[in-house]
Order: sequence, then structure tokens, then C-alpha cells
Amino acid sequence: MVEKEQMKETSNLQPHRSASHGDAGGRPMLHLEPLTGATTSNIKHQKSYILWRVLDFVLAGVFIFAGVTKAIDPVQFASDIDNFKLLPWPVSVALAFYLPWLEIFCALGLLFRLLYRGALTLLITLMVVFTLAITAAKVRGLDITCGCFGHASQHWSFPSHLATNVVILAALLSLSFSSRLRKPL
Repeated sequence: MVEKEQMKETSNLQPHRSASHGDAGGRPMLHLEPLTGATTSNIKHQKSYILWRVLDFVLAGVFIFAGVTKAIDPVQFASDIDNFKLLPWPVSVALAFYLPWLEIFCALGLLFRLLYRGALTLLITLMVVFTLAITAAKVRGLDITCGCFGHASQHWSFPSHLATNVVILAALLSLSFSSRLRKPL
């Protein structure tokens, strides 16, 4: 019990060796100095890290959900891609089979921090392409469903599609430009 109390009292202390304050035998003694500034900085860093990880998990969940809903019904997704009238049918079919898996694997990269920067770059690129495709369809007067989230997004309006894409893109960009990426993983 006494040891626990002593540990609590010394938990905010940093060891500092000083040769000038030795014991009678000339050996340097260990002095303890408070770590008040470093502790506050570490807590702020830890809270910031947790918030960034929460954003990683939320975005990964969005892309896993989107990828799985498209992978379940690739024929419908190919039809949704073809409705944009931007690509030939064989390309739409190929994208319908591979694009959902790319989203899922990039989302897993966010979750497990494997190839993290590459996953972020691919997801940002995909969001820009999706947003441009939806905008191009609207400008050309096409009334389509994007197929972004399968049947869940089937009845969304253009402004809600655009807002969703912009929010997701902003979140991905904030992760990309966060200071934690400048530090080694």
C-alpha cells in the first residue's frame, strides 16, 4: 500500500542525473524533477491521435459499407456506372467488379494503417472522380442514381449526393494534411 502511494507521488517526476551532487562515495545521485509541461503535451497529443483514429474508423466504415453494397450486386453497379454515359459497357462492367474491392482494401488500409498514405491517395482520387461524374451527369441533364451506397442512396437528390461527397472528401483531405503523417509511423 505504501509503495502504491509513493508511485502516485512520483508518477509526474522525471529522472535527472547530476554529477555535481554526488553522495559521499563520489557516485552521481538520481534527482527527480516534475514533468508538468511534458505531461500536458503528451495528453494533448494522445487526445489528438485518438480523434484522428476515430476519423480513420468512421471513413473506413463508410467505404467498407459502400464497397460491400456494390460488391454484393455488381450487375446493378455496372448498370449504375453505365447510366453516367461516360464509359463503354465493358469498362463499366470491369469497374463494377473491381472498384468495390479497391474501396474495401483502401478502407482496411485506413483501419490497420497498412499502406496508409497510398490508401488515402486512392480514396481521395476516387472521391474526386465520383464528384466530377455526378456533377457532369447533372450538367448534362441526366437524372441518375449514382450507386454510391447501393440501394441506400437510390433516392438521394443531387444536392445530398454532392454534400455527402464533399464531406467525405474534406475528411479524407484533413487526414491527408494532418501533422501526424509527417511523423514516422
